[in-house]
Amino acid sequence: MTRTSRTNRLSRLLCGTVLGVLLVGASPAYAHNVVEDRSPAPDSTVTESPVAISLTTDDTLLDLGGEAKGFGVVVRDSGGLYYGNGCVDVSERTMTARAELGEAGTYEITYQFVSADGHSLSERYEFIFEPSADHLAATGYDTPAECGVPRDTPVEESRPVALPTPTDEAAAEPPRDPLLIVGFLSLVSIAVVVWIVWRIRQKRDAT
Repeated sequence: MTRTSRTNRLSRLLCGTVLGVLLVGASPAYAHNVVEDRSPAPDSTVTESPVAISLTTDDTLLDLGGEAKGFGVVVRDSGGLYYGNGCVDVSERTMTARAELGEAGTYEITYQFVSADGHSLSERYEFIFEPSADHLAATGYDTPAECGVPRDTPVEESRPVALPTPTDEAAAEPPRDPLLIVGFLSLVSIAVVVWIVWRIRQKRDAT
């Protein structure tokens, strides 16, 4: 093998190592949960109230403390009135809620959840409500409910409610996994060693 061939081989090895470092260090940080199933489905027709709402993703939801912090489901009719008690249950990959509905018409569901990678994601979609003639319409409110706070509680005594809004990811970036950092530094060290060996062989061949 000539000196040029050895140089080219080491160069390709070095480039491959650097590429591997970039792929390992960057890819896992953006693995957001993907919603696989929604009930009621978007643009579907619901005939019963209360409506059972569930959203299932492809990975376990991040429910730190088991109190569904960062999770929310809001139901609103076409007139802008809100329904439901604001409570959400989280179990592994699924979040659920229930809401008594008002008059027939189009309703919008806005949901928010915390992905397994720590990012907060949200989205909204619509469904149609066509109840039977004996349906007793629930009362709608100008503001969304907060779980555990009765509707007759005076406004000045209730805590503010944060309404989920569609977003791609939370503003704050969660800390990277320590194992990824260790792996990244290890690959960088390997790349440095390969470069040093290549330089030593190049100097030795030149003498």
